[in-house]
Amino acid sequence: MNRARQWLSRNVDVILFAASLASVGPLMAWWSVLVRRNILGTDALLRAQIDVTFTGVERFARLASLDAATKRQLFMISGESALAGCLLCVLAVVLFAVARHRQHETQRLQSMLQLTTHQLKTPLAGVRALLQSLGNGSIPPELQARFITQGVGECDRLEHLVETTLAYQRAVSHQAARIEVVPTGQLVSRILEHRRASFPEDEVRWQPSAALSVACDPDAVRVVLENLLDNARKYGGGKVEIADAMNGARWRLEVRDRGQGFATHDAERLFEPFERGGGTGVAHGSGLGLYISRQLARRMHGELTAKSEGPGKGSVFALELPVAREVARG
Repeated sequence: MNRARQWLSRNVDVILFAASLASVGPLMAWWSVLVRRNILGTDALLRAQIDVTFTGVERFARLASLDAATKRQLFMISGESALAGCLLCVLAVVLFAVARHRQHETQRLQSMLQLTTHQLKTPLAGVRALLQSLGNGSIPPELQARFITQGVGECDRLEHLVETTLAYQRAVSHQAARIEVVPTGQLVSRILEHRRASFPEDEVRWQPSAALSVACDPDAVRVVLENLLDNARKYGGGKVEIADAMNGARWRLEVRDRGQGFATHDAERLFEPFERGGGTGVAHGSGLGLYISRQLARRMHGELTAKSEGPGKGSVFALELPVAREVARG
């Protein structure tokens, strides 16, 4: 009963609109029947008048003209009724689609709030416990540096979660990307430098292959690469190889790991929102990383893809971005 009430309260406007739309059908049918009766009644009166007034050939000519006029009127009424019925069906389908879309977006928002709240609790609790321990002096001096490093790592988790949430908001609101021309070596190196400060134990191999510049939003690229490295940390053990190359008129950056991989037919499913794997290890997983990353890549006129030879055989995520000269020509 409570679920029914909640559903009614969330969809009361749709229900009222559907009821109003449903009431139009009987009104149109009644109007059609009434107009047809008036046309047929007028036809009968005119026939009687013609029979009394005219005789012979003229009577037959006037009756034929009346028949033609009556058929035209009936045909027009039938066509208008059919058109109105089609419009009602189209409106019903549109209403159903809008209701489903709104319900889907509401579920996404609720899932986002639940995941964000859950992901916030752990780092906040860690930072709080660290500060309390430092405040009451319960941490020995020789261990303070270690615990402070852990606290900084928890703050990095919070920072990444905020960036992911903001990126999700930009992705669903279709905001325009802030495009800049950035050297690829500088772009990736800065992201990896920031990454190493948070996860110094991760093994990330990166050697630029070409000196070129891409047209991109640096903040968006950081979110994308951070999410890809997070996935490698969860499902690939943190051992990652980053390679880049030219792919036609685009720059291709591949993030390769030797982790658990995935089935070939699951590649596109990974980019659905709130899809989460079963990896182990410390990572900030919201189920939105790959979805957001693909949306950000496409807003920069790029693409993000995934491939794997199968479970246990690692995975490759590839970010493609337009080189600067391509944007300059466009």
